[in-house]
Amino acid sequence: MSAVLRLARSGLRGGNRATAIATVLVAALATTGVVAGLSVRDQGGAEVDRIYRDAGRPDLVVYGTPEALEAVRLDPAFAATAPVTPYLDAAVVLGRDSVDARVTTLLTGPSLVGRPLLRTGAWPAAGVAGEVVFDQAAATEAGIRAGDRVRLTVGGRPATLTVVGTAVDLTDCFYPDCAPIRLFVDPATLAALATPTPPPTADSTPTTHPAPTGRPTPTTHPTPAGAAPNAVPPSATPNPGPPGAGDPAGSPGTGRSTAGGRTALLVARLVDPGQADAVAARVGTRSGIEGVQPWPDTREDILVRDRIFGASLAGFGIFVLLAAAFVVAGTATARLMARRREIALLQSIGYTTRQVITGLLTEALLLGAVGVLAGWMAGTLLAPYLQIGLGGALGRPGLRIAPLSLLGSALLVGTVLAAATVLPAWRAVRQPVSEVLGNAPPRGAAPARVARMLDRLRLGPACRYGLGAVLTRPGRSALTAAALAVAVAAVVVGVGFTATVDRLIAEPARTGDPYDAVVVADGTAPATVTAALAGTPGAAGWYSQLDRRTTLGDQTFLSRAIGGDPADARFLIREGRPLRAPGEAIAGYGLLRRFGLQVGDTIEVRAGDTPLRLTVVGWYSETEDTGELLMYRAEMLPGVPPDAYLVSAGPTGTPQALAAALRDRLGPGITVHARTSDPDDLGTYTLAMRLLAALVLAVSLANLAAALLTGARERARTLGVLRAVGFTVRQTLAQSATGGAALGLAAALAGLPIGLLVFRLLTDQVLVGIGAGPGLAEPPSAMLLAATVPATALAGAFAGVLAAGRLARTRAADLVRYE
Repeated sequence: MSAVLRLARSGLRGGNRATAIATVLVAALATTGVVAGLSVRDQGGAEVDRIYRDAGRPDLVVYGTPEALEAVRLDPAFAATAPVTPYLDAAVVLGRDSVDARVTTLLTGPSLVGRPLLRTGAWPAAGVAGEVVFDQAAATEAGIRAGDRVRLTVGGRPATLTVVGTAVDLTDCFYPDCAPIRLFVDPATLAALATPTPPPTADSTPTTHPAPTGRPTPTTHPTPAGAAPNAVPPSATPNPGPPGAGDPAGSPGTGRSTAGGRTALLVARLVDPGQADAVAARVGTRSGIEGVQPWPDTREDILVRDRIFGASLAGFGIFVLLAAAFVVAGTATARLMARRREIALLQSIGYTTRQVITGLLTEALLLGAVGVLAGWMAGTLLAPYLQIGLGGALGRPGLRIAPLSLLGSALLVGTVLAAATVLPAWRAVRQPVSEVLGNAPPRGAAPARVARMLDRLRLGPACRYGLGAVLTRPGRSALTAAALAVAVAAVVVGVGFTATVDRLIAEPARTGDPYDAVVVADGTAPATVTAALAGTPGAAGWYSQLDRRTTLGDQTFLSRAIGGDPADARFLIREGRPLRAPGEAIAGYGLLRRFGLQVGDTIEVRAGDTPLRLTVVGWYSETEDTGELLMYRAEMLPGVPPDAYLVSAGPTGTPQALAAALRDRLGPGITVHARTSDPDDLGTYTLAMRLLAALVLAVSLANLAAALLTGARERARTLGVLRAVGFTVRQTLAQSATGGAALGLAAALAGLPIGLLVFRLLTDQVLVGIGAGPGLAEPPSAMLLAATVPATALAGAFAGVLAAGRLARTRAADLVRYE
């Protein structure tokens, strides 16, 4: 063992530093990607589960009339419940826009089910009106702190409250993915806000409702009052956010209060939390119940983007590890060829083949251990900054030291290093000792055959010699080109994924949001609203929607009744045909997967307490609720007013211009807001993938330069002879550049198709995970793909020039004596 350790130590001290550094870097990069991805995937779930326990395990949130909720409290499936809590719906001004809010009184207690958790500041003082604890996620997004004053509108009346703290509430997922935001006030403040206002009459026009002085113009929509029993309060705004974001099914929207503000909620802890979905399906059919939100659905909505991002990042780390395997194999070959005389001397004094291979393997594993440790530390430090969707509500998570991830990464990287080192080591110890000690040059592969082939090409001396040096070392050249090919593939994956995300944002129909503005009438007669929409400048069409919690068997999901002209609901149909008539339905891809449905199937569901028999005529791209959504015609629910009207702009219009035109047309009594997207979180995702791809490319180019340098050193004597017979410095550089360009060209030609294939597989995995379904991947532009080949060849040529620069300027006499 001591002999093996001495051999490994001598290799670390006297070996090629460039190849050793390349080994450490690729091991560190691969470990960083794997550890960061796994940490991002897991850390969010652990934090959400901790908050869930601290909040008293809110397994079920039920919305309805106070009388119905009091009856539901007696359900034997409930282990404990919070008191029935009335709430008001409001629109809160945040910056230049407004969002829907639910205002409730504060219920606290160490064992209270579903209690909000204070994050900053203090609770409102008892009996003091005008104070509010703000939703933590919305406060972070808007930069609101304790002491700030916020404006809101309740029932058409403006009010101003002072923020005294922020809190996290788990009755719904977090803003901006879900609305309404939650505000908590003292009972005195709630009573002051609850003063009723006369509802608009059916024959009133939208423009006859002037707002009181100082009322902020709302830009998000409350849901209209007067919903039928068992209708699900919608998720305030059909969220047009980034892929994976969406309002959870059954989440109540603003304005859904019944007459006199009699809407309330009940939070329950179940005897068996695993039965949350079944209990929700049963409770949701009771009279007076407007919606049910089980905790598993809320948890999934909170974590979906983190899980997809983490899994993709970890998968990309494995991709990097593949590049590491080729780099390590190439650097191991280069190191061993540079030490061939040392290995022969060790064999001549009694070292066995096993001892030599074990020593060389130990050397590689020690270098890998340094890289794994550095990568584990980097991945652990980076993971909190890569958190998507939770930072606003829960804050940036702290460092999670996971020794198991270190051990797992070490095992994974160690296996790759061992496999990449053993074969070159075995080949090195099989070289005849007498030839190596006699300074015989390493044997090339069929040099005579290579020479004849090059003679046919009629190349210049520099190009001929450069290509010959690559072709006579096929093993080393293949490993070097393979590492660079994987880097090219990584760049293709990163650029393609970015293009896919950009198109998802630019074409919202791909995420299930084929509209530009949202209108919520807040009780105005539907005929009045639709007549106003038809005469709005810049409006190309509209459709209405009504959300309901729906059951199929003992499982619940969100369904949506679509009204208006079917041609104006321009959903992206992926298979089958659009929704046209009553009795038909289209489903999101996630719903098809969940229930094993196919286009053409007939299903019987219950939307609230209304039984429906529907034939699935197509499936479409949808990211809300990860695609677990069913749509049918509004004629299936006669007499029920829509939750919202979704309006499309003309070809040259913008969401902002359309929203402004709608506000002018409809007046201040109706809430309108433009469709927006929030790609910031996905920007973190794409930035991480781009960064990893760039680093892999940089390491692979460094590995190429190191391999070319090693080859040039091996051929130093031959270069000296060529210089002696007339080879110039420029020709010496040109031959190395030719070899590098040849390797770069081969890498690009191999890496492009591999990258496109991996890009398709990885992107489809992400798109299926968010519910949009496979087949929406947007490959990099043809111009970029075409430019990749000459760019990689030029990069290889530049690496070759750098590798041969020093030797090209060495005197011929010194090169002939080069050791």
